[in-house]
Amino acid sequence: MTLKITPANDPAGADRAIFLSASIPDPSRWDGDFDALEITDAVVSLARVFLTAGWRIVSAAHPTIAPLLLYVAAELPAMADQRVSIYQSSLFEDVLPTATRRFEADGIGTIVWTAAAGGDSPMPGEWDASLEIMRRRMLTETAPAAAAFVGGMHGIPDEYALFGEIRPGYPRYPIGRPGGAAAPLAEQAASPLRQQLVAGSVYPATWRAVLQELETTDRPQ
Repeated sequence: MTLKITPANDPAGADRAIFLSASIPDPSRWDGDFDALEITDAVVSLARVFLTAGWRIVSAAHPTIAPLLLYVAAELPAMADQRVSIYQSSLFEDVLPTATRRFEADGIGTIVWTAAAGGDSPMPGEWDASLEIMRRRMLTETAPAAAAFVGGMHGIPDEYALFGEIRPGYPRYPIGRPGGAAAPLAEQAASPLRQQLVAGSVYPATWRAVLQELETTDRPQ
């Protein structure tokens, strides 16, 4: 199959984009606590809150997360432009979930392919350089106004640090209750919402509070 590299757009209102870093951990590679249903609930709630408010969501094409985001987008009234941008390295082209491809074909979201690093393979521990390329392009091109972190494994702290590097001064919102690698990061949150991020279990309320903070707080210039 010939890979088509899709150029990313820089749509008007790019400052109303939130980056979501999330996954349901693989128990064979993660021995920490997590709750898959809580992670799903938190991701779906974030998508509904931010998409309904007219924001864009940017995320990597994790097979447990991207279909959820696109499913929620499909539930909402038709929009003038696609509000979900999914980035993926061409290293994983052959394993992208069918559901993710179908949603893009239906015009629900956009998949942006990035170049793979030479010598990488789609196996744990053998994809780091390709993911670095993908993550840097994703955060640079889309310029998110904030980032949210839910569940996940070793990539969560990597993306947390990279967002801070590329978007210094912009807020990061890890949540704790679903577990995974995002949980200890929630304890470090600089937001006045820290306690809600650490222990909140009503995710629509948590994300509405985050949205309100973002829309009422001055951002870096």
